[in-house]
Amino acid sequence: MLGCALLLIMLALSAPMLPSGMLLVLAGLWLTGSSLTLKCSVRWPSSVPWQLLPSFLLAGLFNVDSEHQTVWLWCFALLLMLPQPIWLMILHSLLAGYAVWQVQADLDVGQTLLIAMLLVGLMLLGLARAREVQSAWLRIGRRRRLIPGARLWSVHQLGEDLPREVVRSEREGSYAELVLIRTQGRQFWPLMSKLSQRLNDYEACYKLDNRTLATLLISRDLEQARERRKTLLDDMPTPLRSRIVTLARPLTLASEYQALRDQRQPLIIIEEG
Repeated sequence: MLGCALLLIMLALSAPMLPSGMLLVLAGLWLTGSSLTLKCSVRWPSSVPWQLLPSFLLAGLFNVDSEHQTVWLWCFALLLMLPQPIWLMILHSLLAGYAVWQVQADLDVGQTLLIAMLLVGLMLLGLARAREVQSAWLRIGRRRRLIPGARLWSVHQLGEDLPREVVRSEREGSYAELVLIRTQGRQFWPLMSKLSQRLNDYEACYKLDNRTLATLLISRDLEQARERRKTLLDDMPTPLRSRIVTLARPLTLASEYQALRDQRQPLIIIEEG
């Protein structure tokens, strides 16, 4: 991304018109900012229309200098390669049609039709690729370990581990707790990273949704559990809502998850006894 940003800025310096050069500089700055703020994530958020800015920048290029910027026409197909809302797909199609209309003034009818057909074909390929990515994301969501090598597991795995840990704590006399932590979406990955660092090797993080993490905290007794809770929650990204429930009482993952979502206090702890 930084390489592409540098290329755009170099192209801006040699742009034949000042407005097109300024738009290329804006595109380069957008790529630079995106690359520097990109978080550790397994996917682009499909609910955030991040493609809007580059799409409007492309349309702006064709509006101010269609004669020299024709090569950027094919980028509309690239913008469709990741999953996005239907309204955004329609907008890209309309802006692509506008770009072709701007270009056709310098072409004859045959060339215009050929370019339009090629662009439509590439955009259809982009949409097909987006469907493949969406299917891959769904498969990832059903996997046990969500990121290869990372200590992040799926909610399905937590559903299997929870009753197993209840039985083990009863048999071994250990003190086990279900820890649920809910934060803002932008704080999810920093929270996951810090939580993973503070867990023992035999413990793991579980992703319940894009804002909620869980873990099963295994301690020797209640006193050690209180010490571990304090260490676990110290200096975590805020705002934060936490719910900690002992496995010594009857519980279900669904009910505790809903209780966390409804909870207004920043921290609720339900201990044994």
